[in-house]
Amino acid sequence: MFSGAVRAVFRKKKGFGFVKILHWLLLVLFSAAAALARLRLLAVGFDADGLPVPMDFNTMALPAVLVIAAVVAVIMARRYPAQRELCGSMDLYFAFGRSTLAVLLMVLGGFALIGSAVCSLVFSLRTTVTMILPVFLAVGAACLLYATTALRRKAEFPGVVLLVPVCAMVLALILFYREHAADPILRHYYVETLALAALTVLLLEFAAFAFRGGAPRLLMPASTMSVILCAAALAARPSLAEILFYAGGAPSYIRI
Repeated sequence: MFSGAVRAVFRKKKGFGFVKILHWLLLVLFSAAAALARLRLLAVGFDADGLPVPMDFNTMALPAVLVIAAVVAVIMARRYPAQRELCGSMDLYFAFGRSTLAVLLMVLGGFALIGSAVCSLVFSLRTTVTMILPVFLAVGAACLLYATTALRRKAEFPGVVLLVPVCAMVLALILFYREHAADPILRHYYVETLALAALTVLLLEFAAFAFRGGAPRLLMPASTMSVILCAAALAARPSLAEILFYAGGAPSYIRI
């Protein structure tokens, strides 16, 4: 979704191609490992009464995978600038004007988010929350599609457009936690909570580039972890609306 697969276009150092390939391989491996560990956790991590079983390899595998993935992502991001600085326009950092794949993933992710909003409106109970959040998410996806089109055409657009999906994701995170906060068993929902948090940080860091205050070294780990966490969330076999939501975040990958 809001993670559109974007390749680095600045400061191509010696060995950059190899590092990029390694980055993609690690992303795929960690995503698959997280999904398999989540499936294993759901299969053996709870007893007949739905209570968590004592800590063992099967229950600790997913946290271990996520921690290792986060450490690797932070280490690999060290080759990017660390501090926020007045940077050039977004088309200097993101390859929407040069990569058809980047645009395709961003567009597919945006439409997946819109599809998720439509499914929520059609199949969910009609309450104020279930009406407001899908509309907000759909508007956020439309803003991302608009920004993608503008970057593809190398046209200017107001940076505030990218703040709309940030606000939508913050609302989604708040409402999700509010819905599950009464559940004392974190294993039921901590993956989805982390996925929403990672996507929120990713969108916020992506929007920062529109105001010429981007921090590539922060964007990269957020991007990597959002994909891995979305893959783990999909492993829980959620509803159709949630499948479209996380599927929109998992395949798309904002890269500098």
